[in-house]
Amino acid sequence: MAQVRTRKRGKTFSYIFEAGKTADGKRKVVEKGGFATKSDAYKAGVAAYNDYLHGNIGITSEKITLKDFMTAWLDNEVALNVKPTTMQTYQSHLMNHILPHLGELKVQELTPAMLNEWMKSLLRGGLARNTLSVIYALIHNALKYAVYPAQLIQSNPAAYIEIPKNAPKNIVKRHIITPEQFAALLEKYPFGTPFYILLLLFYHTGMRLGEVLGLLWQDVDFDAKKITLRRQIQYLNKRGYFFTTLKTESSNRYVLIDDFLLGELKRWQLQQAENEKSCGDAYIYIYRESDGHIERRSNSLPAPDGEKVSLICIRNDGRLMLHNVIVVALRNEGLNAHSFRHTHATRLIEDGATPKGVAGRLGHTNAIITQNLYTHNTFKLQEDTAAIFAKNWQVTR
Repeated sequence: MAQVRTRKRGKTFSYIFEAGKTADGKRKVVEKGGFATKSDAYKAGVAAYNDYLHGNIGITSEKITLKDFMTAWLDNEVALNVKPTTMQTYQSHLMNHILPHLGELKVQELTPAMLNEWMKSLLRGGLARNTLSVIYALIHNALKYAVYPAQLIQSNPAAYIEIPKNAPKNIVKRHIITPEQFAALLEKYPFGTPFYILLLLFYHTGMRLGEVLGLLWQDVDFDAKKITLRRQIQYLNKRGYFFTTLKTESSNRYVLIDDFLLGELKRWQLQQAENEKSCGDAYIYIYRESDGHIERRSNSLPAPDGEKVSLICIRNDGRLMLHNVIVVALRNEGLNAHSFRHTHATRLIEDGATPKGVAGRLGHTNAIITQNLYTHNTFKLQEDTAAIFAKNWQVTR
């Protein structure tokens, strides 16, 4: 079988074969080592290749570490069915929270007691319930695959454990930004600085960071006073910045905007044209390649093959506003991008907007998510609730 190769690594042999390509066109290679002879490696490689052809992930070892198994499972099974950003999250959890504790253990040796203790150690490490839920689902689904179709174990040890009930719901504090705080931010980042329009979009729309960064001028309908959300910008490890689809199907939406934001967008569009003119050949242009990858070029360099696009949120010389730079700048103010989203939702609820209407504006699947995540139990909400009771239900003598 020409598809299977062997090679010697130290004192043992490995088999290697190609298992198609990833979504971005790169070759996927399956390799497994530790065989005493070249013949043993080749025979195992043939069996693994046949297994791969029949829909499995190319693992036939009777004793395989969780590290080898989950790496192969992610690369050959999961990667084909999730977004690159989701895959990046899974790989991060694997490297940071699963492999340091369990990676060298054999899949066949894992017990519910081991996994239960591991889950408790993650809780002691300060992880929130939502993060623990993602990590638990990751290892549960991997070991479910190990039961069938991989047939490495007879039962799933993760099925017998659960996330500790005392796991905190939120670790990151989301603050309500007062009008005074926001005014101070705009004084620090006035019109003409790239952060100004970014802050306005956060505060006036409740959009996510990636959504704001992905906005093009063509997404703004100045006549209808609305912004249509179609994409976001995400950084993929070791690959660069990409235009990607939005977080969920419900994230594809339009947001009606107020007259002040509309006027400032018009003013910023004119300012961008002035910036481009003053920078001359040093101005940086943004291009979107067919796979969504973002290329940046000045006029002094040949243009790439991608489509030239006009982003709303860019630096004065045309460069991208980088995700990590924004995160650090907000952190220095004691905030994060979700602080604005949280504030936007809470203020709307306080002023009488329906949860369903706010959910549609934020791009949530349903109003329950909006109420649970982004509406804060403020003093005003308590006052309004008490006033409603006093007006309508209080018994008078």
